[in-house]
Amino acid sequence: VLEMRIAMGGMAEIFRARIDNEGFQKRVCIKCVLPHFLENEAFVTMFRDEAALAARLQHANVVQVFDFGEHEGSLFLAMEYVDGADLRRILNLANQSKRPLHFGQVLQIGIQVCRGLHYAHTLVDEQGQPLGIVHRDISPHNILISRQGEVKVTDFGIAKAAARATHTQSGVVKGKLAYMAPE
Repeated sequence: VLEMRIAMGGMAEIFRARIDNEGFQKRVCIKCVLPHFLENEAFVTMFRDEAALAARLQHANVVQVFDFGEHEGSLFLAMEYVDGADLRRILNLANQSKRPLHFGQVLQIGIQVCRGLHYAHTLVDEQGQPLGIVHRDISPHNILISRQGEVKVTDFGIAKAAARATHTQSGVVKGKLAYMAPE
């Protein structure tokens, strides 16, 4: 059951939802592809790639993906719901209130992000072969922080991985320029 829209991006909408099945309840997050992107086969393939890649990631500092499917003609991902806010919102609120994050808080966020990324970067397949995952879109809005202080990396949608069906053409840049490494 969709409860409310959390965010709207250029390619998808994110909803807070609830699984309600005979007394079993669980809050989840649903990422739905916007209708006009469903006509773009390359985008659909990229979204399916994201689902397959994200389903392999199971770490305390990475948002977990539970399911992928199609409902009434729309593609969706069912993911772990993080009850909190993204780092962009937290930094904006800190700036507005003129109360910057403490050094210890910044350090703890950085450590947990690095743990999640290290896990993804070093993940291997069932044969022990590296998957070669690189997130390529680490920015404050892709770092979620729960009310309990858990830090989770999300949105591996443009991640680079050896086993993906789609590959980025040489010379094409993906991600947000403001957050890219200078090299």
